[in-house]
Amino acid sequence: MRRALPLFAVLLAAPSFAQKEDLFGSGKPVVYREETMDKRFAKSKVAKLLKEGTDDPACVELLSGLLMALGEIGPVLHKKDETFTLDPMLQEAVQTQLSTPNFPAMAYLVSMVRRVLIDKRLPDEWLETAKAINAKAKIIDLAKLMQLNDGLALADSNELTIPLLKQRYIVEVVNANSAVTTDVAGTFRDTYLDRDVAWGGARLIDAGLNAPKGKKKITPGEAAELAAILEWTPPDPRTTQIDLLARHAKPPPPIRLIVKLAPKQFADLEKLHRGQRVLVKGRFWEMNRTFTELEIRDALLFEDRDLSQGVMLGSPDDVRQCPAAINELTGTAPQQPGGFRH
Repeated sequence: MRRALPLFAVLLAAPSFAQKEDLFGSGKPVVYREETMDKRFAKSKVAKLLKEGTDDPACVELLSGLLMALGEIGPVLHKKDETFTLDPMLQEAVQTQLSTPNFPAMAYLVSMVRRVLIDKRLPDEWLETAKAINAKAKIIDLAKLMQLNDGLALADSNELTIPLLKQRYIVEVVNANSAVTTDVAGTFRDTYLDRDVAWGGARLIDAGLNAPKGKKKITPGEAAELAAILEWTPPDPRTTQIDLLARHAKPPPPIRLIVKLAPKQFADLEKLHRGQRVLVKGRFWEMNRTFTELEIRDALLFEDRDLSQGVMLGSPDDVRQCPAAINELTGTAPQQPGGFRH
């Protein structure tokens, strides 16, 4: 589960499971323009370190934490509205481990996300800095930053998840009453299929080259495509329900994802192992009538880290030692509400 955060004020926003006309907004990406806070961030010491790099251990810890969080945000950026989604445990780590009374780390992370959205890509210098400091930090998913550096590829909506899609299919198609004379299945397909999605929490069954149709083997010179098989398992209701009759109900069946991969991948597919959690980002193209098999095309695969047990980015004591860890966005130190600080 990830939380949605606005790009101006960092507030929690519960996902809205409204009607489908509210799910995708206008359907057009939001146009981001440089505001006063963006200009302040561009002149900040943190922005300078992102551009030039650093060997200061405290600053390396700060930058690696911010870039790690930016990488996790990147694949799920979307065009519906001005929010981004962030894992709750990662959000807590940014707020408690990278923030100090003089340094609002979340505000800086928001500014970094906005910079990427304004420029429509991750700056080359940021990527080089991430590569350099990750040799020590080892917490940044460089593949996700490389994809951002290659250019924005926004999902249509951060609310179009597999659970929501299944819920809407049951409501709008399976449970449609007999008075409905329209083609409910066709309407559902027109509304939800052919959409850019970013879905995490799936397990890799296998990945490799897919032989041309009708052939079992690939011969030299023949065209072949990369493909992967994933499984997404719905939450087991038995973990939250008490059966007083002690019946042994079956767990919900997994949903199989047939994934046709894009030729250019940023993650090393050879390092992904069977059973590993992965995030798939691509075009939701097809589904069967029982909602047990979904097809995604032109897809990218990334490691989907399980952060449910917490994540270690750094410590406020270390962050305080970094000369860049000062509040240059608002100029006001929280412990001095009546004064200003540059």
